[in-house]
Amino acid sequence: MAPPMLRLSYNDIHNAIASTAPRIMSEFSPDLFIAIGGGGFIPARILRTFCKVTTDGTKRNIPIQAVGLTLYESMGGIEEVAGSEVVRVQWIDFSTLGSKLKHGGLLGRRILIVDEVDDTRTTLVYTIKEMQKDIKKQLEAIEDPAERARLSEATKLGIFVVHNKNKPKAGEIPGDVAYFAAVETPDVWLAYPWECETDIEEHDRLRKDNPEI
Repeated sequence: MAPPMLRLSYNDIHNAIASTAPRIMSEFSPDLFIAIGGGGFIPARILRTFCKVTTDGTKRNIPIQAVGLTLYESMGGIEEVAGSEVVRVQWIDFSTLGSKLKHGGLLGRRILIVDEVDDTRTTLVYTIKEMQKDIKKQLEAIEDPAERARLSEATKLGIFVVHNKNKPKAGEIPGDVAYFAAVETPDVWLAYPWECETDIEEHDRLRKDNPEI
C-alpha cells in the first residue's frame, strides 16, 4: 500500500525555512550553501533570504553552489523507486567561489548542505563523504602544520533539510556534522509544489485533504 500523500505549498516551505533559519544562524552560522539538485535548489534560495553574513559592517548574501546527484532509477513510466547507487552528475565549481579564493575554496568555511528531504539519507551521506574527501585533499596542500591544523578546526560541515522522515536510514550522519530539519514527519509521500505537473492551484486546494501527521 502506498503511503498517504502530504501536499505542500510554496508557503508551507517558506514558513518552515523561516522558522528554522534563526537556529541555523545562531548554532552554525554558515558562509557557504551547497544545494543538492534538484530538491535543494529552492530551499537554499529561500534560506539565503533569512541568512546573511556581515563583512566590513555590510550584510551580504551567502553564496550558493550546486551539486547534481541522482538516486532514483527510471521504471519506464511515471513511477520511480529508490536506487542503490548515487550517480554524481555535477560537482562544486571551486573556481567560482569568489575573487578572494584561498586554500582551494573550502578550508576555513562553514558549509551547509541543503536538500528538501532526508528520506533514505543515501544522498546526504554520499555528499558528506565526498565533501570530506575534497576538504582532506585541500588540507594536504597546506605545507605549514600549524596553519593546516587551524584550517582543519575552522572548516565545518552541516546539513539542512526541510523535512526529515522518521524512518530507518541507509547511513548515519557523522557526529561532527551539524544537522537541522525544519519539520519532522512520519514516512509519508511528500508532494512538493515544484514537482506539480498539473494545476498548481488545484494542488494547493487539495491540501485540505492532507492526512493528520
